[in-house]
Amino acid sequence: MAVDKKEKIIVGVNDFVAEEKPLEILQIDETVAHRQGARLKKLRADRSKAEVDRRLNALRTAAKGKDNLMPFIYDAVKCYATLGEICDALREVFGTYEEVAIT
Repeated sequence: MAVDKKEKIIVGVNDFVAEEKPLEILQIDETVAHRQGARLKKLRADRSKAEVDRRLNALRTAAKGKDNLMPFIYDAVKCYATLGEICDALREVFGTYEEVAIT
């Protein structure tokens, strides 16, 4: 009763309650995904696959050692390797982190 009469203040319950406005959700049209897929397909067709493979192999080799990986990542990007391809190359060396379940 003290809470209802505001004799006892509980922040967020009976006083200093923030009014929440609903968030606007961004709706992306399906054509965007199709357009991006077409752009990716064109990029892969236009670039030199041999050069991309060479740069990704250099990245893998550097990742196995103690070299700074940024120059190798930069070289891979300059020859139009995709983010997914670069991440896959690094995953091959480092693996994927999996959180240990605590029971």
